[in-house]
Parts: sequence; structure tokens; C-alpha cells
Amino acid sequence: MAQQTRPRWDEFFLAVLWTLGSGVWGTFGVFGYISNLTEPNGFKLAGFIISFFLLCLTVFGLRFALNVYLRIPRNLPAWFDNAAPITLGVTLLLGLFFSLFTAVLVLLNIFREVTNNLIFTWGFATAVGIVALATYQFFAALNAFEPFINWEEREGRKSTPFFRLLVRLNSFQRSLHASNFGPKWNLDKLHGPLLPETDLKTVMVEEKAGGRPGLERTMSGHGGFHVTTLGFTANGSVVFACSDGGMLHFQAGGRKGTIFPPEIKFWDWHNNRVQTATLGAPRTFLTTNHQAPPTLQNFRFIVPPGGGRFAWVTPKLIQVGDWNNDQLQKLEPDDGLMLKGFNGFIPLAFNPDGTKLAWCDVSGQTRYWDLDGDRVQPLRVYPTTNPNSVTGTEEGAWGLVFSPDGTKVATLGIRGVLLQNVYTGWRWFAENNPTHEKLTAFAFNHNGFEMAVGLSVRPEAVKPLTRRNRNNSGTGSLGFNSNGAKSGSQNDFQIITTRMLAYSPEDSAETDKWSQVVRLWDLRAADYHDLVAGESSLREIAFSPDNRMLVAVDESGHLRLWDIAPEGSVGRLPRLVALLDLGLTGRKIVLAFSPDLERLITATDNRILIWNLARVRQECKV
Repeated sequence: MAQQTRPRWDEFFLAVLWTLGSGVWGTFGVFGYISNLTEPNGFKLAGFIISFFLLCLTVFGLRFALNVYLRIPRNLPAWFDNAAPITLGVTLLLGLFFSLFTAVLVLLNIFREVTNNLIFTWGFATAVGIVALATYQFFAALNAFEPFINWEEREGRKSTPFFRLLVRLNSFQRSLHASNFGPKWNLDKLHGPLLPETDLKTVMVEEKAGGRPGLERTMSGHGGFHVTTLGFTANGSVVFACSDGGMLHFQAGGRKGTIFPPEIKFWDWHNNRVQTATLGAPRTFLTTNHQAPPTLQNFRFIVPPGGGRFAWVTPKLIQVGDWNNDQLQKLEPDDGLMLKGFNGFIPLAFNPDGTKLAWCDVSGQTRYWDLDGDRVQPLRVYPTTNPNSVTGTEEGAWGLVFSPDGTKVATLGIRGVLLQNVYTGWRWFAENNPTHEKLTAFAFNHNGFEMAVGLSVRPEAVKPLTRRNRNNSGTGSLGFNSNGAKSGSQNDFQIITTRMLAYSPEDSAETDKWSQVVRLWDLRAADYHDLVAGESSLREIAFSPDNRMLVAVDESGHLRLWDIAPEGSVGRLPRLVALLDLGLTGRKIVLAFSPDLERLITATDNRILIWNLARVRQECKV
């Protein structure tokens, strides 16, 4: 409540009108209700029911006005976020008893006094409606008390029959929502991209000339979610952006939080139409030190790059659905799943066409599920630095990704990258030294034979831009071969330095001296070189579909664009052609190229931006 947007002027004036009107309606309602109760001989059924609804209207009006008034201050006391749901819940419970009392009086009167069939039917229907209102007030009160129920459940309080009943009733009230949040989400009803309704809350802006360099369009209103999957459809006319949910908003100094469900948007950006599918509704909870209950956040919602399927994953269950039919495949892995890796990596991935799903279990064991054949196959275990470490920690496996051709799986961790061919079992291990190199981002090129890795490295570990010559052997601090050992110098290509970084021996003594590079690995030649990429850690890397462009975004919000020579070219090195300030800092940014290579889309936690690459090259060139 403390972080809601301030009310507009029209909301404020409407709240004032509700306040004045509620005073009038409340006066008539109280007078009519009490007069009918105190004068049994003069009881009038119609007047009694009208008085009851006037009182309900009064409460509704005062609640709306109070919500508007409370949004006027920029900051409210921390205790208020705890007192507000309690007050609302108690009010709703009082309204429940008041409604039930009124319904009983109406029924007693119509069965004892009324002889006219029409009036009897009208009175009985009204009583049923009041009972329905009382039921709604009861479930609304449960919803208001839900943060405290979640808090008691998370703290592991001694379970009593009354508390167990409250938990069951709360689960039942959430299941009544059309799109409920929790383990009983109805995945069968989630379809796309032809969804039944257009999203009217999303705002699309066509950027004017002279604004931000290269920016064509902006879509805002993704609900504050972190987008995890972003892409174009084959013809480039529709953009889809998916968040896995679990986005947390905290208020009142971290005491009260809200967690949001997964959401996917299909944006027909040529016609300015957006369709949205949201899996559930936000849930509130009480917590300490900005920690969310594990029962509310241990899940992940992912979509393959092609957008054909979706996976809803919890620690013990994987459910995979198809956007175009009601088929839902389920798998319960023998070992548990870790759903979030270290440093923003994801230990779950689809292959590009959505026919296979790979994941890491808690021990770092990589497995993949062939959805068409319904077969689960174990792959190699990631070689962790600590045998007792688990996936998701710094010393365990962090995440994994499929190659674009779907034949390889890369498992990532502090020691480097483990590559495996899912068909032949062939593997490579690209090892790095954690004291000199820290992995921050990763991407395959689209033929699957080259990787781009974002690294924070010590200056002495940087291998600058080079040309290859087959006449001599090369040297380097990092390499790999087919059996997982470090590559030697006898079979590698000669490196002839054409550009060196300014580095002195004194730099190695500086504990905080790090360089940011994009490391390009050629998997066939077991060779690599580094592209210097500023001073902030890289958060996202992407190749263009033709492998001729490479983009990287760092934590300071700077996007770098390199041109890469086509396969087979001799003597031409990657060249930095554009540097663009996105105006964002410290946020996770997802990248994708359009199929026609004319545009680049970037997504933050609540905005999707379309950039014209030709204009970016011209207006942001270096």
C-alpha cells in the first residue's frame, strides 16, 4: 500500500463524492434498519431490505474513498501495512455476521407474515442473495488475513485444528478464482498466441524522430515481471515476452510482500495489439528481512525460443503444455530440482523447437527429457569444486542452455562450461580459473560451433584480438579437448598479437582490478580470443540469426554491437560498430534479433523496446 501510485484528480473528486454520498445513504440506512427492528408491528420487508443495501453501499463507498485518501501521502508508517489487512478482515467478518442476521430476519418474516406468492418469491430470492453476499464477505476476509496465514505457515507454528481449517479454507477461496495461484493452476486453459481478449492495460508508444537513438517503439506494462524468454515469430510480426513469475515487491521495510504469477504477452507490434495470458493472481504475505515463503516462490515458468510450448516447473513436478491443444505432459523426477541458479543463471532450458527439456538436479546431475518419445536420459555430472555442493550455489552447477541446433547442452558453473552432445555422448570441458575469470553471461552462435561468454577477468588473463596462422602452434591460458583435459599448445593455432592491453606487473597486485570481456570460443579449433567490453559486468549476450552480429549488455545499461566476419573469412576480426546507452542500470535485460535482422528487441522487468539496427549503427557508432 505504501508504494501504490498516487491518485489522479478524477479519482480524488470521485472519492469526495463517495464520502458525501455515504453520509446520506448511511443515515437513511441506519434509520430504516433500526426502525424496522424496534417496531415489530410496523415491520416493512421492502424498507428493511433497502436499508440493508444502503448500509452495504455506505461501507463500499467509504472503503473506496479511504483507499484513495491513503494513496495521497508518499510514505505511510510501516505499522500501517500490518494494521490495514487486519482492519479490513475484521470489518468483513462483522459484515458477514450482519448479512447472516439480516438474511435470517428476512426468511422469518416471509415464512411467518407474507401470503402473497410474488412477494414471497421476491423476499426469498433476496435472502438467498444476502447469504451469497455473506459468503463473499467470508472469503474476502480470508483473503485479507492471507498474509498472516502464510506467515504462520512459514514460521512452522504448532498446527491446531482451527489453523488447519483456515489453511484449507484459504486454499479453497483461492481455487475459486478463474486463474488461481498455487499448485492447482489450470494449465489446460492456457493457449496462445490467439488469446480470447486484447490486453488494454499495456501501453504502446511509437517513438518520434529525434528521441533516443535508434528506438522505434516501446511497450510498457509488463506488470513488473522479469522477462526470461523473448523472441519474434517466424515472420517478425509478433513479439512474445514471457516472465517466469516469482517477482517480489516488498513494502513496509520488508515486512509485507507481494509475489506475482507468470505472464506471457503476444505483441502484434505492426497493428499495436497485445494479448496477455497470466497464470494466477498476486499473493501477499508477511515476512522478515525481505524473504518470501518457499512455498510461494519455488517454481519456474519457461517458454522455448520458438514459443510453441511452455513448462511449469516446481521442485518435484514438471508440467509441459502446448499452446495449440490441451495436451499436458507431466514428469516427477526421482531427485529434486533446483529452480534458480547462481548469479542469475537458470538451470532449466528447452531446446529451440521445444521437443526436449533439460535440467540440473540438486547434485549437479544434468538430465534431459525427450518429450516426443517421453524418455528421460542422464548426462554427465558437472565437476564441481566441492563434491557436497548443490546446484544453485556458487560452488555448484549454475545453469544450462541448449545449442541452437539442439544437439548440445552446456552446463555452466564456477569452474567453466561443460558441453555434451545429447545424441553421441561426446563431451568437452572448457575450464577456467575462478581466481582470474568469473562467468557472467553465455550464448551459442546459431550454428552451434562457437560460444560467446561474458567474463570478469584479471588483466593477465585477457587474450586480445588475434589473427590465426596455421604454420605455428598457439598458446593460451584456457582451452579444452574432447576428453575434458586442458588443451596443449601443439595442436592449436598460432596467435599473432595485433592489439595489446596496457598492463603492468603492478596491476596483478590490485585485488579489485578486473576487466570485462566477451570471450569467443571456437569449439572446432579449441581456440578463443577476447573482446574488451567496458568496466561493468556483462548480463546478457546474443548472436544474430546469421552469426554476423553480436550484442552484449552490461550492468550499467550499455549495449555494444560487434560485426563478425562470415565463416571462412581470412584476416578480418570482430569490430565494435555501435555503443548504445539503454538508460538502465543493474537490471536483467533480455535480447533478441528479428528474423529479418533489421531490428533488435530488449526487455527489462516491465518494458519491451524495439530498436532499428540501421539507425543504431548510424547514430551510436564508435
